[in-house]
Amino acid sequence: MGELIFGNGPLLLLLQLTTLLILLLAANTAFADFPRLTAFLAQDGFMPRQLASLGDRLVFTNGIVLLSSFAALLLLVFDGSVSRLIALYAVGVFASFTLSQAGMVVHWWKRRRAAESWRGKALVNGLGCLVTGVVCGVLLFSKFTEGAWLVVLGVPLLVNLFLAIKAHYGRMARRLDLDPGAPLSLPPAPEQGGAPVVVLVGALNRGSAEAVRYARSIAGPLVAVHVDLDGSGAEAFRQHWNQTLPQVRLEVLPSTYRSLVNPVTSFVQRFEAEHSKDPASFCTVVLPVYVTRRPWEKLLHNQSALNLRRALRNGGTRVVTTVGFYL
Repeated sequence: MGELIFGNGPLLLLLQLTTLLILLLAANTAFADFPRLTAFLAQDGFMPRQLASLGDRLVFTNGIVLLSSFAALLLLVFDGSVSRLIALYAVGVFASFTLSQAGMVVHWWKRRRAAESWRGKALVNGLGCLVTGVVCGVLLFSKFTEGAWLVVLGVPLLVNLFLAIKAHYGRMARRLDLDPGAPLSLPPAPEQGGAPVVVLVGALNRGSAEAVRYARSIAGPLVAVHVDLDGSGAEAFRQHWNQTLPQVRLEVLPSTYRSLVNPVTSFVQRFEAEHSKDPASFCTVVLPVYVTRRPWEKLLHNQSALNLRRALRNGGTRVVTTVGFYL
């Protein structure tokens, strides 16, 4: 069609470049917004919490990797056919438009007593929901066998998956919850000797409390380490710690680039150097881990313990142990 209208000259090249730029813009929009959307869902407990973590480059790296993996899978399933993928893309776009406009109608309805002219705004969003919904229905009917069936099948499955993830995190929170404001009792320290021990504490709950109890039972010098990844919760965590475990010294480590491994390994190296006078006393690093009931639930938890264990081993730490808490 382009050759019939524009021939083989510069206008055809300009048309092709314009199409290419539009596709690049559409792809960039997905990679810019999908990781942020998954981070919001992860913060609310509907997706794995790893998706809410910012990487060293201050982007949601796990979300970008997830989107890239799904994009590669779609290319393989549809054999890279643009005509087959367009049907799936069009239905997905108009379905998301319909849902977002419906969500805005609900939003204005909830804010009807506080927002002025909410009826006009809700009317505009309602009209948009109606128009995009009709287009989505037409596309879904006409392109069902060309790939639109995947949306019909995938959306209910994803919703049920999100609900299952939310239920798992709810059960986990109830299982790990500590009595608020109640100090925890610890076993006595060894009467003689005891190894210098560092115990990593990501959150103060029953799992980390078990790790601290174990560390106290083998420790001479004992220090708990918490890494402040978001730069805003250090003081609140310190106050909670002082109310619950005042008998154990706490070190809160800042993390400029939201890295967990580097601050911990640096602190452990300093701690080992400080307590290396006795060659027969090995420093021990204790890592709390969660043990899930089902294999698929392992995917919902950060693999930070594995990464830390590997980094500490590579850094020369000889004793790294984990304390499991069964969910």
